[in-house]
Amino acid sequence: MKVYHGSDSLIRQINLTKSKSGKDFGRGFYVTKYRRQAEDMAKRVSDWQHTYI
Repeated sequence: MKVYHGSDSLIRQINLTKSKSGKDFGRGFYVTKYRRQAEDMAKRVSDWQHTYI
């Protein structure tokens, strides 16, 4: 099964210590089977990071 992660960074290894609490299902590494959904999330993450850094 192919899954996608919505990020604007290259993920070489999953590190759950970098995950944030307060997510819908708690800490974790969230993926989706929908490429478009991951792409949209990556754009939102990138926009948010560039706005608040």
